[in-house]
Amino acid sequence: MKSNRKNIIEDSLLIIPSFLIVFSITAYVFANTFIESLGIIPELFLNEITFKHYLKLIGDRIFLEGFLFSVMIALLSSTMSIAAGTYLSYTFSRNKRGLTTFMYRYPIILSYIAAAALIYNTYSSRGLIYHIFLILGLNVSSLDIIYNSRGIAVIILNIFKGIPFVAFSLYPIFLKTDSEYRETAKNLGCTDMMYVYKVLLPLCRHSILTSFLIIFNYNLFSYEGYYFLGPSTPVSIGVLAYNTYINPDLSFRALSMAVNFVMMAVSVILCVIFYKSLKQTKKGTSL
Repeated sequence: MKSNRKNIIEDSLLIIPSFLIVFSITAYVFANTFIESLGIIPELFLNEITFKHYLKLIGDRIFLEGFLFSVMIALLSSTMSIAAGTYLSYTFSRNKRGLTTFMYRYPIILSYIAAAALIYNTYSSRGLIYHIFLILGLNVSSLDIIYNSRGIAVIILNIFKGIPFVAFSLYPIFLKTDSEYRETAKNLGCTDMMYVYKVLLPLCRHSILTSFLIIFNYNLFSYEGYYFLGPSTPVSIGVLAYNTYINPDLSFRALSMAVNFVMMAVSVILCVIFYKSLKQTKKGTSL
């Protein structure tokens, strides 16, 4: 017991310096964004506290449509990424092919801007797919994917980046879990389908939920994909915050901070949901 407590104290002391740095930066950004969203920006000679910017967002049709649009795109692309990434991870854990398991990690290396440029050069009206169709003798006037009002190009980008992240996160878990439980399940009469749905996926549900919340949170408030590939209307909440911030009228600075603080608040709510799901998972496992 004493040695365990000593190890916990030593580990905590090692973590504290990095934790203080991350916490201090996060707390400063969080507090500064909230203060400026209330209209307190001394550099712009704004010193009166006001909630008018939040009240304006509640009744702003552009903000509400952009928020709903961002939620729908993030939900759709995150769900598809989880489904495809989980299947891909399980397949690779069964096959263990060196080259194949290396190639699926390639999109993780690319930045979102580089991935957006790749999507644009592939699916634009004169991109790679268009020229392939021409070679095959198919007449395609326009693919209508880039800048589509449904955000098709943004969904493709999110899936392109999301699938390898999910697969990379779940691969070692599937690899270890599969080796421990597969033979036992077969001996108890489980078919391959029953084993996957009744044994493997329930055991990995926490990791799957964690991956979903991470990519959903990022896809919801990302900027690059919507800015380079998304439609001009409806505008995503991330692009709306940026456009409002760079408005030549500096009085819009507080409004942009209000939009940013709303995004931060939603992220905190998602973190709370993740924490509660983690506790419930641990309780269910202990039972």
